[in-house]
Amino acid sequence: MKHTIVLVFLLFNILIISCANKSNDTEKSTNENNYNLKLTKVLNKKFNLTLKLPTVEPPQLSQTEQSSNNSIIKGKTEGNNIKTIYLHEITREKLIFIDSVKVDNEGNFLFNISKFNSPTICFITLNSKNPPGIPVIIGEKTKLSISIKNEGWITYKVSGDKENLLINELYSIYLNHDKNLQDFNREVSEIDPSMVTDSLRTVVGERFKSMQKSRTDNIAAFINSKEGCLALYFAVTFLFEEPDISLMEAVYQKLNKKMPNSKYTKELKIALDSISPLEIGGVAPDLELADFDGKMIKLSSLRGKVVLIDFWASWCGPCRRENPNVVKLYNNFKNKGFEIYGVSLDENGDKWKAAVSNDGLSWIHVSDLKGWQSIASRIYQVSSIPYTVLLDKSGRIIAKGLRGSELEAKLAEILK
Repeated sequence: MKHTIVLVFLLFNILIISCANKSNDTEKSTNENNYNLKLTKVLNKKFNLTLKLPTVEPPQLSQTEQSSNNSIIKGKTEGNNIKTIYLHEITREKLIFIDSVKVDNEGNFLFNISKFNSPTICFITLNSKNPPGIPVIIGEKTKLSISIKNEGWITYKVSGDKENLLINELYSIYLNHDKNLQDFNREVSEIDPSMVTDSLRTVVGERFKSMQKSRTDNIAAFINSKEGCLALYFAVTFLFEEPDISLMEAVYQKLNKKMPNSKYTKELKIALDSISPLEIGGVAPDLELADFDGKMIKLSSLRGKVVLIDFWASWCGPCRRENPNVVKLYNNFKNKGFEIYGVSLDENGDKWKAAVSNDGLSWIHVSDLKGWQSIASRIYQVSSIPYTVLLDKSGRIIAKGLRGSELEAKLAEILK
């Protein structure tokens, strides 16, 4: 997540780079064993704790508050010395301060707001205008009650409209994962990296990536299970370290169906349209080339499937040596929504057809038989072959240049 409210906990780089100048003396060997045992213990730990929610319930709104023409946020706090509550609007670039209120001696606070005439994603911070904090959604005449707990990590419960219940559910998923990532990071950082074997250092990196993936998968599952709501916009905009274009596209489709005139729907469309066609996440430029029989086949006709654009040629030795691997992948995944759009940079049609037959390549094959002057190679800026471009079901680029085991692993990931 690239934005100001991100809670990203990076594994100490010194643990995942190679250490130099190791001595071979007995004392260091003993220390290495001790540190390896400590690290192994950390790696075997589950790190699946759940943050504690407030023990107090969100306060009841009075009849006067319920009937107010303004938006009301009524809250109760518990925990570390909360004196002031700040409310901001959150944008892609920054937090925009709206208002602040004092917390009374019993932990109560109240916002009375007339600023918004449509649902707006806001952010509440404690004792400071800076994060960390919690997201809420405020619109015209929103009535929201909230209880907040602050014990190093801020957790909360809400009572109110569906939008706020959903963003509360989402943010709890995110915070619990980040708490566990931080705990893992802290325990690993206490171990001297120069005393850890290279193999364990590799395992540390893999474990951290696995924990990050678990967080991403849980957020993606939330997105995929919900109808269009602002919590989905919040997820794809603020909770990923790198944009997940396929999820952005899915959220845009949901928002456009449910709230086409929302500024958030429009912002997401602008973000998607701004991605360059050849960048990861960009909509792949369309191609229309002839197959063996002269039939023109559009790349875009394969939308709805995961597609590998495979640039190759009959005269290319590395391509021909790679073909058995591609055949194996195609056979493994073709019944799971996978297709290959093979683009040959041949100039001789007979040699092209013979290579396809001899290598047993049973997918779609096209070419304009112009070699390196092929329109396809120029559009995709191909400078060497074999070269691949992997597209998701909506035609967006999700990977480039994958081959062999890397390509197999990526396909296994997306075609579960």
